[in-house]
Amino acid sequence: MNQLGRPSFGFRSPLPRLRSALLASLALLGACRSAPPPLPPGGVIGTAPEKAPAPLVGHNLLFNDDFSEGTRSLPWTASYSGTGAGRSFIDKGELCLEVTNKGSNRWDAHLRQQHLLLQKGHKYSVQFKMHSSQPIRTYLKIGQAGPPYHEFWKMLFNVDKKTEVYAGTFTMASDDDPTVEMAFHVAGQLAKTATPPYTVCIDDARIDDPQFAQKPEERAVAIPNVLVNQVGYFPHLTKIATVKNPNAVPWQLLDANKQVVASGTTVPFGPDQASGDKVSIIDFSNYTKEGKGFSLRVGNDTSHSFDIRDDIYGKLKYDSLAFFYQQRSGIPIEMPYAGGPSWVRPAGHIGVAPNHGDNAVPCLPATDCHYTLDVTGGWYDAGDHGKYVVNAGISVWTLLDWWERTKYLGSSAAEFGDGKMNIPENNNKVPDLLDEARWELEFELKMQVPEGNKLAGMVHHKVHDIKWTQLSTGPHEDTMERYLYPPSTAATLNVAANGAQAARIWSSIDKEFSKKCLEAAERAWTAAQANPEIYAPNQSDGGGAYDDKNVVDDFYWAASELYITTSKQVYKDFLTKSKYFKEARADWEGNAGMHTSMTWADTQVLGSISLAVVPNGLAKHDVAEIRKNVIAAADLYLGLAMKEGYRLPFSTPAQGYPWGSTSFVLTNALIMGLAYDFSHESKYLNGVALGMDYILGRNGLDQSFVTGYGSRPLMNPYHRFWCHQANPKYPSPPPGVMSGGSNSELQDPYVQGAGLKGQPPMKCFMDNGEAWSTNEVTINWNAPLVWVSAFLDEQGRKAK
Repeated sequence: MNQLGRPSFGFRSPLPRLRSALLASLALLGACRSAPPPLPPGGVIGTAPEKAPAPLVGHNLLFNDDFSEGTRSLPWTASYSGTGAGRSFIDKGELCLEVTNKGSNRWDAHLRQQHLLLQKGHKYSVQFKMHSSQPIRTYLKIGQAGPPYHEFWKMLFNVDKKTEVYAGTFTMASDDDPTVEMAFHVAGQLAKTATPPYTVCIDDARIDDPQFAQKPEERAVAIPNVLVNQVGYFPHLTKIATVKNPNAVPWQLLDANKQVVASGTTVPFGPDQASGDKVSIIDFSNYTKEGKGFSLRVGNDTSHSFDIRDDIYGKLKYDSLAFFYQQRSGIPIEMPYAGGPSWVRPAGHIGVAPNHGDNAVPCLPATDCHYTLDVTGGWYDAGDHGKYVVNAGISVWTLLDWWERTKYLGSSAAEFGDGKMNIPENNNKVPDLLDEARWELEFELKMQVPEGNKLAGMVHHKVHDIKWTQLSTGPHEDTMERYLYPPSTAATLNVAANGAQAARIWSSIDKEFSKKCLEAAERAWTAAQANPEIYAPNQSDGGGAYDDKNVVDDFYWAASELYITTSKQVYKDFLTKSKYFKEARADWEGNAGMHTSMTWADTQVLGSISLAVVPNGLAKHDVAEIRKNVIAAADLYLGLAMKEGYRLPFSTPAQGYPWGSTSFVLTNALIMGLAYDFSHESKYLNGVALGMDYILGRNGLDQSFVTGYGSRPLMNPYHRFWCHQANPKYPSPPPGVMSGGSNSELQDPYVQGAGLKGQPPMKCFMDNGEAWSTNEVTINWNAPLVWVSAFLDEQGRKAK
């Protein structure tokens, strides 16, 4: 096993994927382009610079044309593909792109503005200023941002240190097209004489149309000064709001008729590091009457409306779970299960053109593997079409843990019984929650290396496309070849753990499936012990890397699940000797202040929780100690919330908020939920409610991170099918989908173009379909949303 311990946070991240190479996955990228049209001869095509027409004020299709908004370049962004790399920035009122790797294609580094509408028969005048630190050629394309990448006008010209004005005109001969981009390609052979780094800058860019009347660019609505959970509060649990005023000021609670029903004075907090706001706190927990349409007023400021009811999450627990049906691979998403006609789509990756299908997927070329596997089914992991065993592991565990926690400690198992969910299996005499989890479990089992092959019993790490696809690609429209990526010890142990957990749950439901799961789990355990250090490489072209070079925690988790299920001494001996035995916390090296207990790459606490929840052969004092450690972790998270102006159970790490920060708020809430189960102390139940308050709008962004919930719900997650913002042909997301949320690392060009660098961690967020580093969705983030919303629904109804 790897004895080096945990690498630094920046390397071994709890993200769905660390996508440095993922710049190739930006919304529309050349990694999957067809061959470009032939380049025209050199020199300027179009009107000579001195003949550039006068600008048509008010008729420019482009926004932010003179880059006079400080560091904000939006809606302009930089884009990279292949090996292209660089950075964009505003300098002296110009938009500049410093290219540090020019790649091989001209589009491997470019500046662009998308979502332009060209109309048939309209005449357009194009002009802009440009210069470069080294002589290069530039290719201007005005054309489709996605396949077939038709170009309506193009321009090839030389650029050097002297600023020149370039201009031209064209008439739109094609039908109206709303998917157009203006893109300046400056890479590949265009820069064959340039030595990176080189910098190109543009200014005063225009596409004028006399028939077009420019409208003001849409901007986000102002954030109110009184921030609340936009869905609501439980009558008998804590009710907290945050006010952007650090002083003690009067507040009033108004009912739906705007009558004052409670009042008080805010409690000063002061500067809040996470948000940069100076705040005070409203605590209106003493008001316990139910109703709809409440609001809070402080001076002239009024909050969004909210409800006070004991069933506020009765629908969310089902909507958040419906996410997994929507993400299913290998089955048509159809009515009535889709929830609405807009979300209907054909089955993806079943071998029907244009898919290559997952029916017989070969191994990645140049690997020592010569078979194919049928790996149909499972859930698409995130906004792309990859399927990853290591992220399946924690996601399946979270759903199955909710089932087991409810069975042994809760009271709402019937809420997820047969017929409760809107899925095709809702009349098969099996609890619907288990049916959904089984869809992914069946996929995991298919990823195991068959007997008679090298590494038999090990599990392939992932299956995904060879190259990134673009936005506006339904699963059934994916044309890429797909490959099995080599087995890894981490993936193998995930199957050992999930298989063992499933075996005991299905033992009284489907004995054959239970037997199949346990056999796969024990085969996986044996294979992992024989191959304890096979790690997935940091390879992320066409799919996320999910690389994990510390699997000691995975061994402990797998041994715990296998022991609970089988009572075999070999597993007990292993887990009791593990350094993780009874552990319930994880603090991150390299990012002081990063406190959370579980991620897809840190699974030790999953084993401890299962040992603490499910009856097993451990001594009572061992189980009691595990529960004590869970409670201690919950105390930590509750203490963090009391130090935050927005009362979330998560601190501000030294390096800011990480990718997927919302999921850590919820997994910390999950720990507090278990602490309440173990102790019955109401402070932990109230702590869980505080975590959900942050998710649903009581934050410095006034943002509900869940689609369909709140006054300002998530609208545009990074997703290839739920991408109505990028292409009206595709739907907006269904309700119950949670974004990864604020991310201080700002990896994608869209958030970089927003001028967010240097902003407080909580403010590093954009609800935009191109903002993949802050706004992607994934199965291991929605799973704790299911757990926490179901827990609060169960306990909130009981609280009196």
